[in-house]
Amino acid sequence: MDRVARAGGHAEGYRRQAERRRTESHQGAGLCETHGRPRLRGGRRHAGADARNDRRRGEALVPGREGLRRQARVTLPVAPITIYGAGAIGGIVDAHMAQAGEDLLFVDKVAEHVSAMNARGLRITGSKELTVPARACVPRDLRGPLGTVFLAVKSQDTQAALDTIAPLAGPDTVVVSLQNGMNPPAIAARLGAERVVGAFVSFPADWQGPGHIEQGGFGNIWIGEMDGRISERLPRIQRLLAYSVKAHITSNIVGYLWSKQVDCSLLFAQAVGDQTFADTFSNARYQPLLVALVGEGVGAALAAGVKLEGFGAFEPLKMRPRTPAEEAEARAVLDRFADSTRSQVKVRSGPWRDLAVRKRPTEVDHMVGWVIDEGRRRRIALPLNEELVNQVKELEQGRRSRGPHNLDELEALRAKLYPSSMGPH
Repeated sequence: MDRVARAGGHAEGYRRQAERRRTESHQGAGLCETHGRPRLRGGRRHAGADARNDRRRGEALVPGREGLRRQARVTLPVAPITIYGAGAIGGIVDAHMAQAGEDLLFVDKVAEHVSAMNARGLRITGSKELTVPARACVPRDLRGPLGTVFLAVKSQDTQAALDTIAPLAGPDTVVVSLQNGMNPPAIAARLGAERVVGAFVSFPADWQGPGHIEQGGFGNIWIGEMDGRISERLPRIQRLLAYSVKAHITSNIVGYLWSKQVDCSLLFAQAVGDQTFADTFSNARYQPLLVALVGEGVGAALAAGVKLEGFGAFEPLKMRPRTPAEEAEARAVLDRFADSTRSQVKVRSGPWRDLAVRKRPTEVDHMVGWVIDEGRRRRIALPLNEELVNQVKELEQGRRSRGPHNLDELEALRAKLYPSSMGPH
């Protein structure tokens, strides 16, 4: 199908979706079985004990209990937007959509989180403070056909999420991957490439507890088609994401995703070293190590023929120096990166939080490990990153403690592998 025809198909799909909402057909779009019942027209609510009980559960109110029994299992297109994974990123992005009045449904596998959102709404604290009413369910209660799905689960949970999403896909389903890792190809393999939009998320956030997300600062999201074309659906998705952060459309989403993957070596180095972003990245002792970690990843990207993109203070192409002057600029990149984090609420990485707070496996295999695998496919070795992954695995297994001694070990290995402080080149 040529570019014009494909773009026209997307536009026609959205027109059909809008028509279904207007005519109130009995086909759900991102419907939760528990909450698949209509609100009264005009937003009216019924008083009394039944209504109060409904509010406690966060359910949409309906015309009395007899009406509820008659309407049991009736589905309406009340949620054209589905947020699958209402954790740190999904929660922030979609709380702002809800605040703006978009009609959406939160889906999360943590039942306590779902219950809290239904009962009290979703609360955002940190650099932004708000609480929004939320309609939420666990994956097994989700009904289709789905419309726009923002997928924000951990990379290791992608296939399980697709097991739920794939059978519910309809003619207008599109999945926007708001994940770490290079997940769009895996989603495309299950749903078809035409249903997938890539997104590069660059802002800090943390899940604090059931119904509570901390926004650690402000940032950006870039979205794009994986084949580089600028489709008609991208502006609509951009508009939805722009409620929360600066949202951009790019013809090189693959380059942004690769850059984030390469940058992840810095996040995991912070995690194993246990110090803040600022203290880690600005430490002159560890800067040759950090430059070398990123430099290995840049080498893999260049071998893959990828055009890397800079974001914020991170400029990946400056992190593979060949001259003393370029080495000085690489250190300056790290210093600017450190400075950019000093005013943030979130001062440590998501991987650090996985290890130190939530005591769960990280996404290291899908982030740093993915870059190592891509390098290996092209006969590009990343030995320093391999040892970083080993350290993370030992931390996950409780066989190693966090602290600067881990960075000392990595720096000693760096000096053996790359005697020059400029790292690989």
